Amino acid sequence: MADLDFFVDVVVTGAVLGVGLTDSPDDVARALGSDFVEDRDRVAMRRDYGLVEFFWARRDGSDPWHATGFTVQTHRLTSIDVTGGLVHRYGPFGRRLRFARLNAELERLGYQLEEVTQEADAGYRRYWLAESRVSLAVATTPYGELIDAGDVWSISAPHPCETVSAAGFGAQRQAIKDGLTHLLRLGDDQRRDWLDRRQPAPSERVNWWLYVLLVIDQQLRHQPRRRADWVELKLWLLRQGQARGVVTRAESAEKVAYFVADMRRTGAELPELLPSADDVVRACLEAIPVGRNQVAMLDDRRDLRGLDRMQMRLSRQARILINAAQWHLDEVQDERLADQLREWIAVKPRLV
Repeated sequence: MADLDFFVDVVVTGAVLGVGLTDSPDDVARALGSDFVEDRDRVAMRRDYGLVEFFWARRDGSDPWHATGFTVQTHRLTSIDVTGGLVHRYGPFGRRLRFARLNAELERLGYQLEEVTQEADAGYRRYWLAESRVSLAVATTPYGELIDAGDVWSISAPHPCETVSAAGFGAQRQAIKDGLTHLLRLGDDQRRDWLDRRQPAPSERVNWWLYVLLVIDQQLRHQPRRRADWVELKLWLLRQGQARGVVTRAESAEKVAYFVADMRRTGAELPELLPSADDVVRACLEAIPVGRNQVAMLDDRRDLRGLDRMQMRLSRQARILINAAQWHLDEVQDERLADQLREWIAVKPRLV
């Protein structure tokens, strides 16, 4: 089943034919072709390629589109013929994707899916790969001739760690929200004391921090008049998270890059609070764990299985950080820094 390579590639890399969550509609069209159905309004767009759907959004009609996600609609395999770039790259596609077969190949490559099924997921079991932020929905009951129990219904991204972690802390939301509101009024020493007293056991610590960051994002939407206070607190917590070993240097650089990009997209410049584009990009590039001359690259996506786990991990980490830094390229003032980022962007389609 040659098409298994495609599904493994999507799950492991969080991309389709090398394009994913920082790519424009034109970038995706160059990879997948022009045979798509498009739905759009002033601020949202969907392109349906049959097996794969891509989504974009923008603040208003004058802004560029930014990618918000994609879904591989594997349940459509029974009713459509996959054509175009996917068949050219991977060969003919079967009519179903069995989860057991896909999972066996992922485990052979060293990847362990985490089950994240919730009570609301009637008829499905959900699995998640943290490294690529990809989620799989697997049917637990048949749907006529469309799909059998044990078939993969869909594969989608992104599903950030913050969103997945929220399932275990929903009951604490109000207490965490109240605590964060209290933190806004405290100085650094008192904030650190607050964190020392409230951090959960080590096994739950990462998810707790991720949920705290998610609650701040919600407050930014609900309390625009206190935006500056919440921005300052989130950046402070990200620095604390790295200092306490909860998030890595790379994770911190990535989260700051996306946060700053989101704030600027919504019109919140806050130059006295937000790091400059140069600082954001420099932090991302310095966090890349492998040089451009040593990083594993793929001339053919089917060669993924020829890489070992460490090569995949380092190449993917480079891609993740370049994705985050790329949002800031147009604002970078240091031309040497901008050139370094452009060189990485040029090879990004070949990264895992």
